[in-house]
Amino acid sequence: MKVGILGATGQAGQHIAKRLVSEKIGDVVLLGRNQAKLEILQDALLPETSSIPEIAVVDVHDQNALERVFRTIDFLIIALSSVEHLPVIVRAAIHTKTDCLDILLCSEAKRNFLNAQREVFEKQGLCYISDGGYHPGVPAAMARWAEELCPGLHSIDIYGSFGVNWRERSFSAETISDFASELKNMEMSVLKEGKWISSWKHMKRFDFGDSRGVQDCAAMGMDEMQLLPNVVPTLRNAGFYIAGFGRIIDWGILPLSLLALNLFPPAAKQVARFFVWGLKTFGSSKEWAALHLKGESDKGLIDIVASYPDSYDLTALPVIACLAQYAEIPKRAGLWHQALFVDPSWFWKDRQRMGVSVSSCISAKTENIHQ
Repeated sequence: MKVGILGATGQAGQHIAKRLVSEKIGDVVLLGRNQAKLEILQDALLPETSSIPEIAVVDVHDQNALERVFRTIDFLIIALSSVEHLPVIVRAAIHTKTDCLDILLCSEAKRNFLNAQREVFEKQGLCYISDGGYHPGVPAAMARWAEELCPGLHSIDIYGSFGVNWRERSFSAETISDFASELKNMEMSVLKEGKWISSWKHMKRFDFGDSRGVQDCAAMGMDEMQLLPNVVPTLRNAGFYIAGFGRIIDWGILPLSLLALNLFPPAAKQVARFFVWGLKTFGSSKEWAALHLKGESDKGLIDIVASYPDSYDLTALPVIACLAQYAEIPKRAGLWHQALFVDPSWFWKDRQRMGVSVSSCISAKTENIHQ
């Protein structure tokens, strides 16, 4: 199986490429617009493999060029930061019948476009897996695994936290601008007594059990979470809460950036530079990523904790685990979310094998069972 990575030289794309090579899942083809950067990544991957990964320079604006490349691969990972180019990419994938997985954040534009292609995917026998990576991509899979371990869950809260050494990372203005736009459009929705409701008031404070103490966490609406009641019919209350960047950024830099984006849309690049300055000046200097699930059923409680020291690698690992399942099971045409596509037990076992620290604790009325 030949696996193409579109956006291979980006932060997430590089990690996905390295993991694909080390896990020996198919032959990797590096796709991007910059020949020099592709060759640098190609050289960096050589110690991990006996065969030289292929590279292909491609312009995401050129559907014909995309189709020529897609005809040479079996599966496409879309590791771009912006949904802007998704329509051209998907049309090329449909014409060449190339199965895909994207790691783009949830957004109304992405949701509406992909839902409009749902019937086309099914008729063409195309498998499209959306919302890949860490978040979205993992929280609902964690909830499904919790339901397997502790059936009948009626309440699930999942808390996420990640840190990046912003001082050591370099990001393009376009990437940061796209990220800020996603934050501006983020839907703060939670499931309360069987109904999804949105409000900026859906904030919680949570202690992840590390040296950072109690963190402010905002509700983050994700399609995979909204679909959870379809697979966990007892579920009445649920939410995913993401920790912020720190108080100065959360309550100062970020609100100012979002306000500026609303008032002065043409100044998006300048706002992005201000936001990057804030991250590098006041943001984290450490790397980490963690998810903590707290669930409740009529018979007991369940806690699951997953952590890993590299947030970008934690985005790559779920993609690799999902692709491993895709390669092994009969093809399932249609539009899927990564968290609902995978077999949860298999998914989490693969992630543990690749180095993610995972622990679970099920508490009944009279006993604690540790796994």
